[in-house]
Amino acid sequence: MKTKIDYFDYDTLLQPTDWRFAAAVVGLCKYFDYFEIDYKVLYDVEEKPDNYIHGFDGIIYKSEDITEEKYLEFAENYFEKYMTHKNILNILESQEFSEEQIKLVNDLVKSKTVLKGLFDKIKFDGTNKDIFISTIEENRAEIIKNIFKNGNNLYKNYCNERLIFTEDNSTCRLRGYNVDKDRKTSNLGFCFSKESFESNDILEFDFIPFAFSNSDMRETYFVNNNFSVKSLTQTNYAFSNQLSSTENKDDKNKLMLVLQNSKDYISYDVEIISKSQDKAYYETFFVRLERLKKLRELSGKSLNFVKKINDDYWFNLEKEVYMRCLNNVLLDDVILMMLKFYFDDNAVKGYIKSRTDMLIDINVSWKGNDIMDEIKSAKSCGFLTSQKLIEMKSSNKINSYKQKIISALCAHDYDRAKEIILSLSAYVGMEFSFFYTFLENAEENKDLAFAFASALIEVSSKNN
Repeated sequence: MKTKIDYFDYDTLLQPTDWRFAAAVVGLCKYFDYFEIDYKVLYDVEEKPDNYIHGFDGIIYKSEDITEEKYLEFAENYFEKYMTHKNILNILESQEFSEEQIKLVNDLVKSKTVLKGLFDKIKFDGTNKDIFISTIEENRAEIIKNIFKNGNNLYKNYCNERLIFTEDNSTCRLRGYNVDKDRKTSNLGFCFSKESFESNDILEFDFIPFAFSNSDMRETYFVNNNFSVKSLTQTNYAFSNQLSSTENKDDKNKLMLVLQNSKDYISYDVEIISKSQDKAYYETFFVRLERLKKLRELSGKSLNFVKKINDDYWFNLEKEVYMRCLNNVLLDDVILMMLKFYFDDNAVKGYIKSRTDMLIDINVSWKGNDIMDEIKSAKSCGFLTSQKLIEMKSSNKINSYKQKIISALCAHDYDRAKEIILSLSAYVGMEFSFFYTFLENAEENKDLAFAFASALIEVSSKNN
């Protein structure tokens, strides 16, 4: 919440009452620190402003310290590697230019509309660098503003680019919160009354892009642990650094791996806001400490398995497990998918089996069912049954029974699953000790059937 105050020489208090104000606080702190502008943290001052909101920290500052000139300079520095004009100026520091450098300068000019407009009839040839340097310096503010507000991974990803550094807007500037005021808005309000619709927007929301993590990722994150300004700034700094150092993973997997290793700065339930370039809105999810501990327990477990389902979807086992862990969702459907993958052409059956067995163990631990002895028994029965069928010269029935059990489980037809397992028990002349537990409550103890089906595999005892 933004509050006008009369506090010594300061006139504004910004408190992280929701994630938007929290992100604005983090961005503003970076801005003030960059320019070494004086501001105060609410929890650090003994005498509080009269009208502050109890229970929230905040920052106290002078509104006059926020200017468009400083804002653009800060944006240029913070997102330096995306500032095309800076790349051009770096190249122009040379005294002589190769053909590649000349071509690169002209290509960089063409890559941005604002630069194309400024150099419409001028082409860099290696001898006219002074014209390019002077033109950029004279129009620097315009160049920065256009590059920053139109960058798909910069301001445009987070806010309506037409509202940059504006005030008194009728709707919030953030993506997903912004409404086109030229269209009918009566349906936004209660009883279709336009007057009943309320929205808030403040200039400080322009600092939200600086609060989110690594802009080189298509999906960026903000951790809203708004216990204090200190925890907000330190947590997001550490979070962003860990994301940067995590390589060779997609954005969601990076997030999961970082959360696994976040015990030094996240030790409580926390809200995480995400913004993808592919979506015109923000998403939020809550990370519960209990689930975070479960996620950390997965550290070191090999869950590497990726399979193309169609042109639009790749099944990533690690990602599926991590997301279900955080969202408190069991792995039943993932286990069934892995069991079905076993029958795909060119499937590495032993590899899939080992991953499936691991998933079953994780699933049982998440459920809190005390059936690990029965799980071991089910795996053993499945292996011994496979050996018996091989000895009986009926190895073809291994996959047949396996498919039947999996099909029944996929259809949640547990009576059918019981019939198939009993039929197999009679066929091989073996008693399955785990079956009695499965018989008592098939829905609750379906992991026993998963484990048994997974262990049915055409591998001779010599290779096992």
